[in-house]
Amino acid sequence: MDKINFTINGEQYSLSGADVSPVTSLNDYIRHHLQLHGTKAMCHEGGCGACVVSVQRTHPTTKKEETLAVNSCLVHILSCHEWNITTVEGVGNRGDGYHAIQERLAMFNGTQCGYCTPGWVMNMYSLYKSSQKSLTTQQVENSFGSNICRCTGYRPILDAFKSFANDTEPSSKLQDLEDLHKTKCMNSCKRKCSISDEWCFIEKPFQSLLELSVAGGRWYKAFTVEDIFNILRREGSNNYRLVAGNTGQGVYPIKTEPKIYIDISSIDRLKDAHSDENLNLGAGLTLTETMDVFERWSTNEEYKYLLQLREHVDLVAHVPVRNIGTLGGNLALKNKHNEFPSDIFLLLETIGATVGIIKSDMKISDVSMSQFLKMDLKNNLIGDVKLPPLSANNLLRTYKIMPRAQNAHAIVNAGFLFKLDQEKKVASSNIIYGNISPSFVHATRTENNLIGLELFKDETLSKALEILEKEIIPVDLPPEPSSSCRKHLALGLFYKAILSLAPAVNPRYASGGTTLKRLVSRGEQTFETDKSLWPLNEPVPKLEALTQCSGEVKYACDVYTGPRTVHVAFVLSDVCLGEIESFDESEALKLQGVVGFYTAKDIPGKNVFTPSDVPWQDFAEEILASKKISYYGQPVALIAATTHRLAVTAANLVHVKYKKSNAVPVLSIQEALVAADKEQRVRQEVAIKATSKGSDTRHVIKGSFSMPSQYHYTMETQSCTVAVTSRGVAVRSATQWMDIVHVAVAQTLGIDENRVEVSVPRVGGAFGGKASRAALAACACAVVASRTHRAASLVMPLGDNMAAIGKRSQCDARYEVGVNDEGVVQYANIEYYVDCGYAYNDTSAPDVASILTNLYATDTWNINGYSVLTDKHSNTWCRAPGTTEATAILEHLMERIAQVTGKDPSEVRISNLAQKHEAIKDMITGFKREVEFDDRMVQIKKFNEENAWRKKALKLSIMSYPIGYSYNFPVTISIYHADGTVAISHGGIEMGQGINTKVAQVCAYSLKIPLAKVTVRGSNSFISPNSMASNGSITSDCVAYATVKACQELLSRLQDAKKDLNEPTWEETIKAAYDKGVNLQASYMTSPNDNLVGYDVYGVCIAEVELDVLTGNHILTRVDLLEDTGVSISPDIDVGQIEGAFVMGLGLWTTERLVYDKTGRLLTDRTWTYKPPGAKDIPVDFRVSFRRNAPNPAGVLRSKATGEPALVLAVVVIHALHETIVEARKEHGYRDAEWLHVDTPYSVENILEAISPKIGSFKLN
Repeated sequence: MDKINFTINGEQYSLSGADVSPVTSLNDYIRHHLQLHGTKAMCHEGGCGACVVSVQRTHPTTKKEETLAVNSCLVHILSCHEWNITTVEGVGNRGDGYHAIQERLAMFNGTQCGYCTPGWVMNMYSLYKSSQKSLTTQQVENSFGSNICRCTGYRPILDAFKSFANDTEPSSKLQDLEDLHKTKCMNSCKRKCSISDEWCFIEKPFQSLLELSVAGGRWYKAFTVEDIFNILRREGSNNYRLVAGNTGQGVYPIKTEPKIYIDISSIDRLKDAHSDENLNLGAGLTLTETMDVFERWSTNEEYKYLLQLREHVDLVAHVPVRNIGTLGGNLALKNKHNEFPSDIFLLLETIGATVGIIKSDMKISDVSMSQFLKMDLKNNLIGDVKLPPLSANNLLRTYKIMPRAQNAHAIVNAGFLFKLDQEKKVASSNIIYGNISPSFVHATRTENNLIGLELFKDETLSKALEILEKEIIPVDLPPEPSSSCRKHLALGLFYKAILSLAPAVNPRYASGGTTLKRLVSRGEQTFETDKSLWPLNEPVPKLEALTQCSGEVKYACDVYTGPRTVHVAFVLSDVCLGEIESFDESEALKLQGVVGFYTAKDIPGKNVFTPSDVPWQDFAEEILASKKISYYGQPVALIAATTHRLAVTAANLVHVKYKKSNAVPVLSIQEALVAADKEQRVRQEVAIKATSKGSDTRHVIKGSFSMPSQYHYTMETQSCTVAVTSRGVAVRSATQWMDIVHVAVAQTLGIDENRVEVSVPRVGGAFGGKASRAALAACACAVVASRTHRAASLVMPLGDNMAAIGKRSQCDARYEVGVNDEGVVQYANIEYYVDCGYAYNDTSAPDVASILTNLYATDTWNINGYSVLTDKHSNTWCRAPGTTEATAILEHLMERIAQVTGKDPSEVRISNLAQKHEAIKDMITGFKREVEFDDRMVQIKKFNEENAWRKKALKLSIMSYPIGYSYNFPVTISIYHADGTVAISHGGIEMGQGINTKVAQVCAYSLKIPLAKVTVRGSNSFISPNSMASNGSITSDCVAYATVKACQELLSRLQDAKKDLNEPTWEETIKAAYDKGVNLQASYMTSPNDNLVGYDVYGVCIAEVELDVLTGNHILTRVDLLEDTGVSISPDIDVGQIEGAFVMGLGLWTTERLVYDKTGRLLTDRTWTYKPPGAKDIPVDFRVSFRRNAPNPAGVLRSKATGEPALVLAVVVIHALHETIVEARKEHGYRDAEWLHVDTPYSVENILEAISPKIGSFKLN
């Protein structure tokens, strides 16, 4: 029996088909078989980067050793034959020493929650090894489209990795790489390998057809094309699948697995690249290899155009996908799914390439790309593609417009090839578009019309655009951007191509022919630190940073799963409104390994995960719907199985019969306000009456503003493990709020609370999404553990997490504001509505009003606030809830006032400030001067006058973010007598905000001991019962306060022990205290009884943007952010919080879109469709400063909170983009005397819709 052989971290593994299932991924094997939990997983489609590992293998053609990063979630374990795989544990660890990459990332504070960190480390490790330590900063920055980080804002990660580049600027944080590199290897492959030579695959590849029997079929590894057809003759061609990179499942998830798999990744014929009259590229070439071929061959005059193609392919997916995804695989995907906007197909069709199809008799036929689309590939093999030489009279341009800078499919992609004759007239042309409709490829009528015309004449351009406008008829493809947006793009790209190729154009139009070029990003962090206070106020890395960079820290579900552990998956409703009539779980239960199926009737206690015994939870939300269905994706049942993948598969096989409601789902605030049952859907939360009214109203402003919803995008989804113990249950939960989990689980199981213990080691990102919502996963997991009497683990798949779990509440505001000529508000009538989903529990509506009345003088304002019920999941808190909505409304109003009065927006803000916020005035004026605001405004005005199709803008936003204390946060400090070390446990949750580091610094400062003496343990409900949720930015403050109090108590106790000692050391004092029987453990709980006084966090942010008018793409060229942090407890931690919050806000306002269909189903529920910012979407120049000389008398140790406030300042970006849109509209003849309404977010779609381009404005001269 054949076996697949590979190594992981130098250890040998040999698998037969019986050892794994046909769908076991490399990630499954690493995490669940080997229990190596450093490698993470989130999306399981290659879109987040959490799963990246490094691979060394021998190239089948060149026989050279290559190192590459791969997404372990996409790679089948049986595809790993002859691979040497390295996970983050194999790179470096506490025992063997840490690698320089791990050290440096920790040193630069490039990790917060840490869940994504191993993936970043492994991508960089692979890049560094494959480059042979020769990198530029540009290469580094361009290589991480694969990796998402919701916490850091990317800047410190990029800085850490760019420090390995040869052209980097020196940094005081750098250490010598070779000295730090502890993982040595004596083998010639330069990595940790097995001692046995027979396992060194790099040196001894094995080249014979392999056959493995797997459940339900067979897995083959072919080494020749003949192997493939021999297999098909033997097995038949009705049910097989060719496997190379397997990256296609990240686009179109595989629903039904075939009986026969044929791994073709090692066939050297398919990896060949050679030329005859054409350049022939084997279909098995990966996209990375293809880019290398393009670069090599571009030195040939007739293949110069390949450099353009290389640049375009660099925009396809990301490095780990391009490392294993192949030309043939991409084309096969396009063949099967004509709607797929394949960039590879588009490029090949544009240049007139052909595809070589190998038939079963080994004959090869070349077909055009258009013919290829219609082919049946069954029993055929894509052998190669043939790229023609193009002479200098062939003019080529290709484009890809995406919702973010990297790792996104095209909104529209386009290719243009114009062949000119000797008279410079068009002899032929290819005008190709993707993502217009499944059937649209060529703009044939436009191509034909151009023949014989001079391409670079305004008359030719005008006529071509006129025909093209009629020819391009995009179809609606939800959740893709609107058909009108895609039409605008198609026309704009044609014009851009002509502008870029024309030998001479009007200088004002010239920049329209270029694409936005992003420079290598940089950042500055400016703050004061007082060494006399250290370790307080000292910039230090997070305590957990190194162990996060090595994958040694454990999260809720990073636990050993024994043979009796069951994995849990939700069955979700596929209707929005209705009632459950019956379940048919028979198909699911037929699967071997499925342990059980459970519904609401199997819950032993209360079917509620929002117990009324904790704050804010007034509405009983069911764990599993007992009868009534309230939203699409509501949990209705549970599956328990022996593996996570099996549980998810089985859950999808459960059939639920519903009595569907005839009611049309109400999915938005607007729909709720006109619904027949409006009175049951709208609840007034706030009614504030004006106490005065101005008498100088000269301008009246009316309008509306909407803040969109947002998915939290935690890299760790809702997760929990539950073990049945002799006392009850032990719950290991990924939650921000231990108490709600504790109470809810006890009530769900119908047991006393003292039989439940909740522990939280840390959380892989939360942002409010794991406060009340985490109790759902915990209760469900506990039910299964209770019913099966087995340990249970629940990790929600991304799609389920997005469908079932609430998000940031959308907020719509309507207003009428009267102002005088100076922009001072005379009266304001504001009403706002907050979308709560189907339950009011976590509404932020009351908080919005308190923020609206905080910053500006509002005695003339009438404010009415409402919570609104819609037929969606119950929405929940999301980073800076209430404050984000209110600040955005206020800043929008200030911009509107400035526009109608013609006043400087900064002066309008200052004129309306409440008297108590005089400090902000000084911050505004001083900061504008510091960043040379006025000079830059002059430069931008000149730029906009000189450039029709590029526009810049510079805008400012301000904030006063109120911090208020409430509820209970306990701390327990233990001192160990033998060495004097200190351990702390507290009721806060470490979720990336650095609470443990700050607490340790406060403790070390209070006890006057080195920081190295202090460690902080995970939280649990036995040591810290009844703790409040870690949210609202107050937890670090509250826990720090309790730490100070507990330390004071300990110091008081130690006084007696020090009496008889002469200037004792800390250790001597502790030993003496121990000998005297002094209690070396102290606790304190911050509570309302402490009467802590709230305060405001001030901030000013200035942002500069540049907009490509023809595409709607923009670059955030510079951001200067000044925040009032008081005396920072931990400056580097606070910088990270500020940057991360701002970038999350950037996503809210620019790239993140939640789209539902009319049935209530969320369509943007994957990494393929939902796009938070990536590493190249952040400000190119990001400067963060702390307000100087501004200690906070009300704060703990004079500090201020930083976890959330900076997010609200990100609204400045849409103000700047709005300005560029208005400037762009002038080029089309619009003169916007009234305020221009633009829908949020300011995505490519909404920007282009707002510009509303007119093709009559597109000219050359």
